[in-house]
Amino acid sequence: MKKMIKFTMAALLVAGVSVNVAACVADTDAVEEEGVTGEAEQELTGPTGTGFFGSDTLFDAITAAITHSGITGLKYLGTGSGNGEKCLRGTAGGVTYAGATYCNGTKGQTIAPMSRNLNTCQAGEISHRIALDAIALYTKSTQAATNLASADVKGAFCGDGTGSAASCALKDTWGEISSGSSNPATAIKLYRRDDASGTTDTFKTLNSCTAFCSSVKIIVEDGIAGPRLSTDPAGTTGTPNTSSIVTYSGTPTTAKPCLQTDSATTCIGKLAGADINALAYAGLDATATGTFANKKLDIDTKAPSTANIRALITSPATAYKYARFLFLNENPTGPRATAEGNFLKWAFGLAPFSSATSQTFENDLIANGFIACTDPALPGHTPLACGSTACP
Repeated sequence: MKKMIKFTMAALLVAGVSVNVAACVADTDAVEEEGVTGEAEQELTGPTGTGFFGSDTLFDAITAAITHSGITGLKYLGTGSGNGEKCLRGTAGGVTYAGATYCNGTKGQTIAPMSRNLNTCQAGEISHRIALDAIALYTKSTQAATNLASADVKGAFCGDGTGSAASCALKDTWGEISSGSSNPATAIKLYRRDDASGTTDTFKTLNSCTAFCSSVKIIVEDGIAGPRLSTDPAGTTGTPNTSSIVTYSGTPTTAKPCLQTDSATTCIGKLAGADINALAYAGLDATATGTFANKKLDIDTKAPSTANIRALITSPATAYKYARFLFLNENPTGPRATAEGNFLKWAFGLAPFSSATSQTFENDLIANGFIACTDPALPGHTPLACGSTACP
């Protein structure tokens, strides 16, 4: 469950760490721990301490890990991998969250949980693979369809890849994408994450999409209103309850299945489970049970199973179509908050923490639906052993 808290960002300070990674600079395959840089931690502004942005897919897992680490003064905001990357770099324009703009031309954080790798790695940046995930196609649990061809997934969401009206019209009913659906003549209700999402970046890449069909509804993070449609007004302090898909009081309904405290990913899972005509893509943590139970569809007759997703490491050609890695990326150049540096060391089991803390971190990832790169039940298992990866 996502806590609705407003934070401000500031420059951050402490050590660089590299584990199972490759950086833009020196060879970093070996585990190493660098000394503290700078002389004093910079003061943070805002009422609650350090907030940092990154993957919405990883929101619950990173929030749980921060709790289990016992590190105080560190709060995860999620909102999308693209926003985490912007704040790693201080990209012009920054990130807008809860009515304020952060990281506009100034780095606001040095770590970013991400559901994709860094785009065009910059000097000093380090890419850490931490687990496996997959982009699943979700629908209501009672939908009779069980399998979709990846070509039809592309057609439904992107048409010929350009999002043209003519090509999108060829795949806009269930009967046009599945021969065994519950409702072949019915229009598909499509949902996706916004363009700040690493899941959306990966979905576009794996499907060769440059634009989406106009019928696809976009779910955005709103630090005040909660998850909402992109067409809903943004929440404000005076008018916070603006989301048309959130039930703000009482029992959630099929029209408004989401809670204000839900992440966008959790909300997408509920939207898929609330309507037999719905089809949505999201990470594995969007699985929903109970009133709004959803299910994952096979793609090209291959299920998003642990074995099929782990094949991304051992036999990529046979892996589930939308298998991917998850990352805890960093840019250790410049100042870093003590809490932020300590969390990175805790996650990778580095001093002053026990080496066992890396297993606790991996357990948090597994508990939220993600897949360890190697089987934790095997003798000699090493947590987070996902292999090194060069920044692209």
